[in-house]
Amino acid sequence: MTGYALISPGGSPGATTAAIALALTWPVPVILAECDPAGGSLLPGLFAGHLAAPRGLLGVALEAAAGPAAAARCLAGQLLPLDESGQRRFLAGIADPREAPSLAPAWPQIAGALAGQGADVIADCGRLGAGAESPAAVISGSALAVLVMGRSLRQVAAARPRAEMAAAMLGGRERLALLLVGDRGRPAAEISGALGAPVLGVLPADPRTAALLSDGRGRRSGLAGRPLMRAARTAGEAIRAAADAPGGAPGGEGR
Repeated sequence: MTGYALISPGGSPGATTAAIALALTWPVPVILAECDPAGGSLLPGLFAGHLAAPRGLLGVALEAAAGPAAAARCLAGQLLPLDESGQRRFLAGIADPREAPSLAPAWPQIAGALAGQGADVIADCGRLGAGAESPAAVISGSALAVLVMGRSLRQVAAARPRAEMAAAMLGGRERLALLLVGDRGRPAAEISGALGAPVLGVLPADPRTAALLSDGRGRRSGLAGRPLMRAARTAGEAIRAAADAPGGAPGGEGR
């Protein structure tokens, strides 16, 4: 099992959508874990409320008080299918951000439970903040933390302190990388230089596919061939290769 933490600088277009696209194109069994303290969106979004809501992340947090083994058992029972393959599952996040304080003491046990599931884990950690509610244990325990961001100067400015915070959690920038969203904006090489991390992929503007992944609007037929999904597949391969590379993430894209 290898863990990957996706984080956002805030105001980022499509960070959660990027996480879903990566999970749906991941080449090995994977769990998409909604670890955003602000709340999860898969059940009301991609699944448009058609799946019964489990206890999900909150249930695992409550069981964590009984120890790591109890948290791991609970997590295994809370996973739902992300698609029909049986190889991609997800852990639903909290429905109410007011529940986030109850997660804070349980993050180490949650991180450990995710690590023991026998599949890669993509943890959507949301906007990285400085509070105790941040899933720091999930981020620090990941093989690679990926900052998902737009390409504007405003996004670069917002990403700079988050990159520093993530690097502190990771013990350096060797396990930090960038995933850009959008076709226009600052060049990838410029953003990489400003943030001290490689760009491992660029996801194109694809409103039709993004609407399906974020809000369940439209049909899944032909999904694999759409621009966003093709780019996500390529980005996923680069992210996995970066996690496997000796000494940290290799150089990324230069567009």
